[in-house]
Amino acid sequence: MLEKFEKKVNELKEKVDKKAFGVFLFMLFGAMTIFACNMLNSFKIQKQMVQDEYNKYMYQVVSYVNNVEVELEKLQITNTDNLKITTLADIWRQSNLAKSNLESLPVTQDSMQNASKYLSQVSDFSYSLIKQIVNGEKISNEQYEDIASLYHSAKEFSKVLSDIYQDLNGGKIKWDELSKLGNENLTDTNISTEVSNIDKINKTFQEYEGLIYDGAFSDHILTLEPKFLSDIVVEESQAREKIYDIFNKGDIEEITYLGETSGRIELYNYDVKLKNEESIRNISLTKRDARLYLMIGDRNVTEEKIGIEEAKKSGMDFLNRLGIVDVQDTYYLKVENMAIINYAAKQDDIIIYPDLIKVKVALDTGEVMSVEAQGYVFNHRLREDVTPTISIERARANIHSNIHIMSEGMAIIPTDSKSEVLTYEFKGKIDDREFIVYVNAKTGMEEKIILILDTPGGVLTI
Repeated sequence: MLEKFEKKVNELKEKVDKKAFGVFLFMLFGAMTIFACNMLNSFKIQKQMVQDEYNKYMYQVVSYVNNVEVELEKLQITNTDNLKITTLADIWRQSNLAKSNLESLPVTQDSMQNASKYLSQVSDFSYSLIKQIVNGEKISNEQYEDIASLYHSAKEFSKVLSDIYQDLNGGKIKWDELSKLGNENLTDTNISTEVSNIDKINKTFQEYEGLIYDGAFSDHILTLEPKFLSDIVVEESQAREKIYDIFNKGDIEEITYLGETSGRIELYNYDVKLKNEESIRNISLTKRDARLYLMIGDRNVTEEKIGIEEAKKSGMDFLNRLGIVDVQDTYYLKVENMAIINYAAKQDDIIIYPDLIKVKVALDTGEVMSVEAQGYVFNHRLREDVTPTISIERARANIHSNIHIMSEGMAIIPTDSKSEVLTYEFKGKIDDREFIVYVNAKTGMEEKIILILDTPGGVLTI
């Protein structure tokens, strides 16, 4: 009897051990599988983070090289020393930034050697011309030929980089293929041979950090006190009523007050639900005077049913309902069947570019979806000193002789020093490229040159 009992116990023990061992193996395999999956997932995340970083560097290279191309083109028609210096300083800065980002890409030094050398030569050549002008020397005809050569090289270089960037974004090539592809494509360009006659000046980027130029598009507007507003603070309940001036009262289904925000300017914020619309409009009104500061709305516009002129009229009618009548449309851009139209203030026959309003119009119904009125709110006022000191004939004489002038007028433009300047605005052409040249109406000096791009999506300026 005892023997049978021991036998049963041993059999049970054996069974338990086998089951435990099986469970142990199963748990071990499961743990290893989970570990492997976590490692693989971690690897994928790390790889994606690295690729995102590379994408950022590549995007910046493309942007900086494109800026170098544009500034080199402007330099060929810049006629005053001050603007030449600022343009050259911007070329110097952009080419150094492009070179820095280029060297952060996962390619061998050999594959990008010509590109890196080209950017160094552009940087050094620009710096040498800055010193030359500061010392009272003019840019020679031979140097203008070098500038033209650099421009054509930059144009070609920019196209190659843009093509590679699009292929990377589209998944046509991988980052581990970039070294070979970059070597082949950039070797085919003439970016190194065209500039071989330019002397190398041994100045490095680090030695001249103080020369970095902030550029022509500094965000100066929002650093100023809003000039369009009075000191009258409107209660929230009164401000809410202003929303009925923006829309027809019968079209509003619900208004939700979201609270106040403070900062450079104090705002009341609302969500507005319109009848027969799923999308919500986010609206911000200024606490002082309850002016429309910002409206954000969006929806899917599947087709374009109205033209740009009708869209401009819709935008103007909307602004007129807000009591804004002293503006005119300037430039526009079409994106996903929406038109983004810029309206600038106008005083007499003078366009006032700092007083800017952007309006987004749906091209199926002409409905205004969004408004950005920050520039107008911060800057709009009656300008007092709008009488030019020099004649338009004298200002025109300061324009580069290569430009064929198509139209002219007057404009107030913002400056990099957070001020404004009264200018003559000359729109002209060289070959097939259009420019706007702004000449100071008090001194006759060139203030700014803008390149106009007439694209299928609209008229852009750079």
